[in-house]
Amino acid sequence: AEGHPVFSPDGNRVAYVAANGFKRFVVIDGQAGPECDGIGEGHPVFSPDGKRVAYVAANGDKRVVVVDGQAGPEYDGIAEGHPVFSPDGKRVAYVAQKGTKQVVVIDGQAGTEYVGLGECTPVFSPDGKRVAYAAKKGDKPAVVVDGQAGPEYDGVAKGHPLFSPDGKRVAYTAWKGHKWLVVVDGRAGPEYEGISPNGPVFRRDGTLEYLAYRDKALYRVKHLP
Repeated sequence: AEGHPVFSPDGNRVAYVAANGFKRFVVIDGQAGPECDGIGEGHPVFSPDGKRVAYVAANGDKRVVVVDGQAGPEYDGIAEGHPVFSPDGKRVAYVAQKGTKQVVVIDGQAGTEYVGLGECTPVFSPDGKRVAYAAKKGDKPAVVVDGQAGPEYDGVAKGHPLFSPDGKRVAYTAWKGHKWLVVVDGRAGPEYEGISPNGPVFRRDGTLEYLAYRDKALYRVKHLP
């Protein structure tokens, strides 16, 4: 075996990377998977419910994501820290490199190709039905929600977007020029000189709150459900 064994969140399953000569393979619950040239660092990864497992495998200069023993399409690279599972474990997503472009692959289906996705990690809604991420077609990023790109801004804050607890609303912090704003469900809020680094927070009742400042005054801004 290579590295440390990885246990599922409930502790009932275990997986690890093993070697056979120059080849590598993942052993899950005692069953060896297909051999490949290498396994991605930090893999394999279990879903939150422990029922599924995924990892990145290298074959020559190509990379594939293997989910539940099934290899997906080949790409030139897979972003570090990917793939990611939805909270319910039913869906999986990752950022892949395709030539000079990057693409988000969700449940094995590649979306629109973009110039860059940066440090993007696709974000699933709590119920796993929706997904959002920031992407660039040109020089400026836009937030893509359910495959539809929103308005472009000069930047989108790291760690955004985020979904409301019921998954019906989505928000993120963005900036244009020297002004900052929070975008909720595609609608831009008021512009401020700054937004709290913690960004907007959804409450259990769906209310969105954040701290912003303008002209040396601090404001607590609320967006009702």
